[in-house]
Amino acid sequence: MTVLLSGSLAYDHIMVFPGHFEDHILPDKIHVLNVSFLVDSL
Repeated sequence: MTVLLSGSLAYDHIMVFPGHFEDHILPDKIHVLNVSFLVDSL
């Protein structure tokens, strides 16, 4: 018997962000949401 196994693995980290997400999201570019955040700790 041959078995083919495929998939992915993902995990999340809870981060402390000293600010507001709305300060980094541009309302006129919401259809192209691409942001990154620098956090102090995980």
